[in-house]
Amino acid sequence: MNAGPDSFCGVCSRWGHVDAKCGCLKMPACMLCAGRHLTKDHKCNMVGCKANAGQNRTHHVDKCVNCKGNHIAKDDCCIEKQEAIKQAREERRTWKEREGERQNVTSDQQKKPDQVEGGVPSTADAEKKAQDVEQTGKKPEVQVVATQETEGGSSNAGTKEHPMMQW
Repeated sequence: MNAGPDSFCGVCSRWGHVDAKCGCLKMPACMLCAGRHLTKDHKCNMVGCKANAGQNRTHHVDKCVNCKGNHIAKDDCCIEKQEAIKQAREERRTWKEREGERQNVTSDQQKKPDQVEGGVPSTADAEKKAQDVEQTGKKPEVQVVATQETEGGSSNAGTKEHPMMQW
């Protein structure tokens, strides 16, 4: 399971990971009282209270393990929860932007090379244009581009220029 900044851990009652990835398995924290026990094991110390373990009581003072406020750790008023949600939204927005960029790159790659800005025609494109020339009898405009090929190393000694036709 992928965990984001707004993932809540049921072991340590903190934001940013889930139970399976918690590094505090031996030091749990209750999301109701910030005590050193799992929330499911939370018990009321008030004599005569009939609430089951793990339930919040109206006569109990809540305490947040994250910001130390007088609320449970998952309460919407918690600054730590608000920050976790804000960070998660920002990450998701960034992911969507990057996904859009990836899709644009993919669609550019699917275009023919002469349709892409700065693209170089492929051999197949050159052959097709050569066939068109044979059929129509018109001579194409030819641009000669010099490329360099180095022999035996990285120095410029022994450099040969090879003309390359570009349609």
